[in-house]
Amino acid sequence: MRIKRPDQIFLAFMAALTGVVLLGGQNVGLPVMVATMLAFVAAIGLVAFRPALDRIREQTVAAASGRPTGTQAAQEAAQRVRARGVIPSVGVKLADVGLIVSETTSDGVTFRRTREVDHDDDGVRPYVQLDADALGAERRAVVRYEMIDPTGEPVFVHEDVVYLQLGENVLHPTRHLPLAGGLDMQQLGRWDLHVFLDGELMGMLNFAVTPSDEERRSRLAGRAEPGATSFEDLLRRGSRSGDNR
Repeated sequence: MRIKRPDQIFLAFMAALTGVVLLGGQNVGLPVMVATMLAFVAAIGLVAFRPALDRIREQTVAAASGRPTGTQAAQEAAQRVRARGVIPSVGVKLADVGLIVSETTSDGVTFRRTREVDHDDDGVRPYVQLDADALGAERRAVVRYEMIDPTGEPVFVHEDVVYLQLGENVLHPTRHLPLAGGLDMQQLGRWDLHVFLDGELMGMLNFAVTPSDEERRSRLAGRAEPGATSFEDLLRRGSRSGDNR
């Protein structure tokens, strides 16, 4: 451990003062000698732990300042939390957050990261990357995921007990939200993903659940003119209307 020069001067002064008191012996008195020795030991402890205290102070200031870290999605999610007046956690940072969608294709089941979920997809689950430093690592924690539909209803709620390692921790729930066209039409639109760590809100990220291809065709068919059985029929009608002008 490297001791800074001001701390060296401070320790030298305390050592000299302790030496003077000890040399004084009985003329000083036992209580004064004990108090001086305790003060010297406390000074050594303060100097020894100063680097750790400085790191804690720097991390606290950085967290309170809202300095942007992580991916763009993580910064957006953390900013929404700060807008609520929540003080960011010290020791664990939100480095990334998003959604993983599973889809069955002719090549088998595929996975993709996205913020636009298709109602045709098989399912969707959130994921999060938490970066833990020495203050927040090597411990068990509870991660809670909530996916909230446009009506404000929590449709997916899941908690996992995890062990936070020092550095990057990429986490996701052990189950997903099934889709495959199983949602109501009023549930399509903008959703919110909320992530909590030990009950503390870490991030809020919005995403979209869009209609399936069949639902899009149904909507378009509902807007078509009466008697138009296809797009070609509709185009022919438009062409005839133009000829009559």
